[in-house]
Amino acid sequence: MKDIVTDNAREWWMSAKSKGADYLRIIKPSRYYAIEACKYGVKARIAQKSLGTSDEKVARSVYSDLLTTLDSVDPEVNIEKYILHKLRMAECCQGKKDYERLYQSRIKTEKTNASRLKAHLLPFCKHYRIRDIRELYRRDNVGKYLEYLQETVAGIDTAKAIVKTTKAFLHWYDFKQDTPLVNRDFINAYSHYGKKLGYKQPKLKPSLTRDQCKDILATKIVDIELRAIIIAHLVGGLRDAEIQGLRWKDLDADGGYIKVMAAKGGIPRYAQFPQIMQEAFSDIQHHRTERLFPNDYVFSQSSYDSRNRKIKSFLRAAVGAVGKDYGSNCLRRSGCDCIDDQIPGLGGRQLGHAINDRTTETYYHNKRNFNAVNQFWNDLWAEVKSEGIHMVYLSDDQSNVVNLSA
Repeated sequence: MKDIVTDNAREWWMSAKSKGADYLRIIKPSRYYAIEACKYGVKARIAQKSLGTSDEKVARSVYSDLLTTLDSVDPEVNIEKYILHKLRMAECCQGKKDYERLYQSRIKTEKTNASRLKAHLLPFCKHYRIRDIRELYRRDNVGKYLEYLQETVAGIDTAKAIVKTTKAFLHWYDFKQDTPLVNRDFINAYSHYGKKLGYKQPKLKPSLTRDQCKDILATKIVDIELRAIIIAHLVGGLRDAEIQGLRWKDLDADGGYIKVMAAKGGIPRYAQFPQIMQEAFSDIQHHRTERLFPNDYVFSQSSYDSRNRKIKSFLRAAVGAVGKDYGSNCLRRSGCDCIDDQIPGLGGRQLGHAINDRTTETYYHNKRNFNAVNQFWNDLWAEVKSEGIHMVYLSDDQSNVVNLSA
């Protein structure tokens, strides 16, 4: 079926080219797909042929076969060729069990790139009446394109992504030419395009106040594991992956430190283990019904999204913190700011940054010395207990009455 359709379409296309057609377009005016033959710059079509099929895959295949016979310098035609080429490369992974996720990711990426080229590069060519793709390699046109993106695209990061996609497309076209189009002027025009488009102003992440941190420590909830995770973020300065990788053998209450095996970068480090963390971890031991072994994980294994969603629900109910930035990382920042405000310079050690400095002798001698950090949190915990502990029960849809392993 496909071969018959392709042969008929080729004969029709040869006839259309003799009438002056120089590019193709696939449409679906009715039940069946059709192909239009047009001339660049002329709105009216020269010819149209129905493919007699409603199968999009067959129609696209016939369309791509015709495009390969079209040697045009029209930007729109070459963008279509580029998109078909990239989709064919992605389809190499289709149907293979181990590469199915890669296939889905590649298809999504290529469709995004196609929309960027069609939504920005094509309108630019039409606006400046660029009918030859080789003109896009000129330095003055590159400058105009960057200015065009700066005016029409709202986000700076989006504009940079569009430029990256455009460069990939132009390099692809250049690779097929006998005479290279990419020269020193082209490279210089696109160099430092991020600086030309501007830089995005960094958004300051929110942080909780000292009083809010005290309220968190003074709040007890039904879910014992969730409370321990929150305290590990706030007091221990641990990341989510570091918390999930903790085992009972990594805890040293007498030494006042934790050995973090799943640290960022794959290099084990140590972290503080003050009294409030010891009590929170001890509560987990007392509420476990099964026997615990040193090699067992401290926390039930669950998804990051589930844990972070429950942390956000807790912060909303306990201290009224609402927003997408109020999560596990917010707790780490808040603990660092809380200790750094009172003891300047100790915030790095709170987050485990200072102990990663292996160029000093201090690292080798004091890598397990968290006396200053532990003392700060012990004093704050004593202050909180003197003011009283209150219990908070959150509703089922908010949270943490459900066990983390669920």
